[in-house]
Amino acid sequence: MNFYKKKEISKVIKYSKKNNLYFFSNKKLFFNEKSFSIFDTPVDGFEIFNNKVYLNDWNGNYKIYKTSGEVIEKGEGKAFFHSSNSYLGYQYLKEGNIQEALIDKNEVILNLDIIDKKNSINFSNKNIYCCLINNEIYAYTLPIAKLQWKFELSTLGKFEDRDGNLQNYEVIKFIGAWQNSILVACSGQMILDINIQTGELNRKWQALPGYGSSAFQGRLQHKLPSTDGFQLDISKSYLYHLAGAFLVTIDLVTGKANYQSLKNTLEEHIFSGFRWSTGYAEDKTHIYTIAEMNRLELGLDYIPQCIVAFNRKTLKIDWHYRFEGDWVKTDIPQLANNKLYQLSGDNTLYIFEKEESI
Repeated sequence: MNFYKKKEISKVIKYSKKNNLYFFSNKKLFFNEKSFSIFDTPVDGFEIFNNKVYLNDWNGNYKIYKTSGEVIEKGEGKAFFHSSNSYLGYQYLKEGNIQEALIDKNEVILNLDIIDKKNSINFSNKNIYCCLINNEIYAYTLPIAKLQWKFELSTLGKFEDRDGNLQNYEVIKFIGAWQNSILVACSGQMILDINIQTGELNRKWQALPGYGSSAFQGRLQHKLPSTDGFQLDISKSYLYHLAGAFLVTIDLVTGKANYQSLKNTLEEHIFSGFRWSTGYAEDKTHIYTIAEMNRLELGLDYIPQCIVAFNRKTLKIDWHYRFEGDWVKTDIPQLANNKLYQLSGDNTLYIFEKEESI
């Protein structure tokens, strides 16, 4: 397995995978490397939905464009956009209050007052839309947007942080849907399995005997790693997290959590571990993420970073590329049309084409 035909595109601000690959460069939106539209302002983030472009500019405002570049709507305050195939949700400021809106391809079907939550985390499938309101999970039936249930995180009690202080559990992100459940990553190293129809807690994961650090009087020991790094596998049967020098998995069928050391395979390539990430690119054979090189072994005073292809079956690193500037953006690598995309630290988009098997 290999990647080849490396291509570089400089001054890329953001990129996103929405069935295909979109990226912004020099105020132009590109669709699979072909110029799509020209916009009049630098871009901080964007989403493509229903042939419209929803974006934030560098001045802290949100704008909605037609793909031709014509402005449809603009507003004050940075908006947070997220979408599924059928719906787009976003937040915006209205008279100083944060609003949560959900739209289908025709109209706004839900508008909520988020009150003091600065960045509600959202999840939707074909039937249910979940969002956070004051850190409670609300579920609305689609497409009529009727409240179906809410889950109060206060019922989980409190957890002890690394300094020994008691803290309330908070949602970090919605990981995804599995069968009739939503999987939710929480602070306190906890993952929840909530029935998507009733809002009842099916099960939770927090303990992982033998894993973790004994620092902070052992408060981080025998527990899952930080849950914002977990992702639902492409087979949708287990969760995984490349945490430092370990592969941590949760089998959703059996409910068993486990971990494996990857120290040997990392050392083969002079890597010290995988960089923290909130997600990964993946296909049926590999997981694509960023690994950090062992600076001491290389005699360096900085940590070089590489994009790697981690083999799911062998648990080996089959391919890696060390970036010219030795560090990369925090953007998650993307796969689209047999190509792998990653933004470097100097805003250069690297494109690797996958080698065909002979």
